[in-house]
Amino acid sequence: MAVDPSSSEEQVLVSQYHVATERYTAAVGELSQQRATADGDGYQKLLIIVEDARNECERVRNALMHLHNLKEEVTAV
Repeated sequence: MAVDPSSSEEQVLVSQYHVATERYTAAVGELSQQRATADGDGYQKLLIIVEDARNECERVRNALMHLHNLKEEVTAV
């Protein structure tokens, strides 16, 4: 029986999603802690880090959704 490459792709994406969400959670936590004490430049840098982490979460989530949609199309045929 052949190995389903989409399952390994899904595993990679799930792993990436977990890492991305942990990074996002950490970045939001850091922003929350530094909000009152960070200077303007430091705060802007933290905002960029948070936004980058959020974008990465969205990118991986969208890739997972796309993969699931492809699987559904294949099984429906």
